[in-house]
Amino acid sequence: GNNFHLHTTQDNTARQLLDVIEQVNRETPFSRQRIAFAHLEDATPETIERIKTLGGGISVQDRLVLTGERNVELWGEQKARNAPPLRTMIESAVPLGAGTDAFRSANYSPMLSLWWLVTGKTVAGSAIRDKSQNATREEALRMYTIGSAWFIGEERRSGSLEVDKLADLVVLNGDYLTVPEDQIRSLESLLTMVGGRIVYAAKPFTP
Repeated sequence: GNNFHLHTTQDNTARQLLDVIEQVNRETPFSRQRIAFAHLEDATPETIERIKTLGGGISVQDRLVLTGERNVELWGEQKARNAPPLRTMIESAVPLGAGTDAFRSANYSPMLSLWWLVTGKTVAGSAIRDKSQNATREEALRMYTIGSAWFIGEERRSGSLEVDKLADLVVLNGDYLTVPEDQIRSLESLLTMVGGRIVYAAKPFTP
C-alpha cells in the first residue's frame, strides 16, 4: 500500500507512464496507493483527467522561478506562458500539492515558491505565466499545506490548523494574504512550530 512518486516534467513522459500504470491498475486495482506526478509543466487537460481517474495527484515544483526565461527559448512563448497550467489543474479538482524540489533544481524558500504560484514571475522579474493560469494566494497556500499533506496520507493529521491535528505552524513577519504581491517572496518566519514544539524563534518571540 505504499505511495509512489513519478518524475514527469513533461506531458509526454506522463502519458507514457500512464499507459503502463492504467494497464497495471486494470489487472491489479490500486487500493490505497497515492501516485504523485511531479512537475508536469505542460500538462494537458486530458492527462490531468487521466491522473484524477487513477486516484493520483500532481505535485507542482517551482524550478521555473529560476529557469523561466530559458524555457521561453526552449519551448516557445505560448507553451512557456501556460507552464504549469495551475488554473486548469485547480478547476479539474485533481489532488494538487506544491513544493520547491530544493536543492535539486530550485531555491528551498517556500515563500519564493508561493510568490511564483501567485505571480508567475521569475526571480529576474519576468512575468512569464499568463495571469489567467496563476493561483490565488489562498489556492497557493492550500496547495502548499493540506494539498501536500494528501500525498503522504497525512491530511487527517496535518496540513491545516484544526482540533486533533499536529500544531505545525509559522508566525510570519507580514500578512501573506494582504501584503503587496511582490513582498510575498521576502516574508520570513518569526516563530516556527512543528508538532507543537517551537523549533525556531526570532524577535519578538525569543526568550
